[in-house]
Order: sequence, then C-alpha cells, then structure tokens
Amino acid sequence: MRSTPIVHLRGIDCSLGDAMIERLLRTHASIVVPQSSVEKLSTRYSADFEFGECELFGSKQVPFEAGHRLFLMGLGPFTAPSDGERGFDVDGLEIVLALPGHLGIETEHEWIDSHVEVHDLLPRRQDSVWQSPRFQTWMETLESSGTVTGDESSQYWWVSDIDVADALVRILLSDEPFSSEMKISGRRSWSEGQTLEELSLLYNRTVAGRTGRFSVEHLTAAPTPSIEVQSLIVQPNLPMDVDENARKRPDLSPLHDLLYRIDGDGWRPLVPIRTALMHSLADYIE
Repeated sequence: MRSTPIVHLRGIDCSLGDAMIERLLRTHASIVVPQSSVEKLSTRYSADFEFGECELFGSKQVPFEAGHRLFLMGLGPFTAPSDGERGFDVDGLEIVLALPGHLGIETEHEWIDSHVEVHDLLPRRQDSVWQSPRFQTWMETLESSGTVTGDESSQYWWVSDIDVADALVRILLSDEPFSSEMKISGRRSWSEGQTLEELSLLYNRTVAGRTGRFSVEHLTAAPTPSIEVQSLIVQPNLPMDVDENARKRPDLSPLHDLLYRIDGDGWRPLVPIRTALMHSLADYIE
C-alpha cells in the first residue's frame, strides 16, 4: 500500500497557491493549510475532494511531524496559532521557501532546507508579489491607449504558474529532497518587444470580442514569434557587466536533474506562453 504524502502549504493566497492546490487535487496527497482557510477551500473544491483521493486538513488537525513537507510561498507571515511554541522547529520536517526571483531576496538557510527562486512567473490573477512589476505598467498603458512599446534589450523567461506548480508537486510527492538552491523559469527567451507584441494582440482581440467590433487585423492569424529553446546549463563567459547578467537565464540544470531523477521527464514546461499571457491579462479585463 502506497504511503500518503503530507504537504503543508502556507502563503496560499496567491495565484501560485491556487495552482499548487489544483495540482495536488489530482494526487493522493494530504493537503494541510491554515485552519482559517479550510472552509473556503472545502467549498471551492468540494467536488474534487468528494470524488478524488486527495484530502484537506486544517493545521489544528494535522500538526507538523517528521516526514512531512512544509512549502512556503511569498513573503509571509507564515506562522499559524496552531503551530504552538516550537513553530517550524520540528526534526525531520523539510521546509521549502519559494520567492519571486525579481525581488532579489537573499535567505538564511538556518531555518529552511531549500530556497526556490521563481523567475518571470505569469500568474493567472493580479498579484503584486509574484507578477513582474512591469506587467502592471504594460496593462495600464494598454487600457489607456490600446498600444504599448518596449525595450528590445530587456529579456524575460516567462513561465506559467501551472507549469511551476506541476514541477513543484512532482518533487513534493517524491522521496527526493529539494536542492538547497533551485531556480525555476521558462526555457525560452522573450524580448520585451516580443512580449508586448503578443500581449497587445491578445488584449485588442479580447476587447474586440467583448464589443463585437472586429477588424481585419483582429481576425488575421498572428505569426508565432521566433523563440529558441536555450540550454539548461548556464555557463557565462566571465566577467559579465550588469546588462549581460540581467539577460542571462537562470540556471535550470538543478531543477531539470532533480525532476529527471524522479520520473525521467525533466523540466519541460507545457503551457504555451501565448496561453499564459492570456490567462494573466484576463483578470485585468474582467
């Protein structure tokens, strides 16, 4: 009989938190969340819990124990009244902290086992912590003028929160520990110009669909941007200046190697960036 993984989630009030829960619902794991979130999640995902194998518990019902995994998302606070005086200080509890890469926060490893940096995430709802700070500005410009231009020298490695959650859950359900430092991003480089060309197209098509005012431009199939997959391993020719470093993609080899050991599939994001951009802008338009 297979054992049931017990995954504690904190910082769940974000798009990545939604994606993590939705991915865990397709497994046989036990999800443990702060007691204050149990009723809301039980109602939202009632059908999934009724017909699936996944179970939801509050932090009062299932306290931290050896062999459990605690996954923290964002800036906190992460503690709950049910944690008691010892808090996260439990022998055998693996603690993983995931932070947005653009914040550039350095963490102390005295109290966590792994620090995961997520770069250029495309969340499915507005999120001041996880979303690129540039995205809000782009959307404000699009909503006011319908067009937006960008800097071709800026590079992004966009990735959907769905793909990020899938990779993280694959690790959480395995027997493999998280690497002490791990970065997650897309594998393809997008210039700011390419990003805004796609975003403008999607925005204007969506607005046209809502108003019924289509033009030939809206109905013409847009060409796919010329985007090349980059090597998983980053080997820069040092020294690099500030601009060169900013354009260098995060090193994905620790993530890929870990996933490959788990299931032989490695890091292969599946959600097209055009789809992920549509998910992100949808919350602004609604």
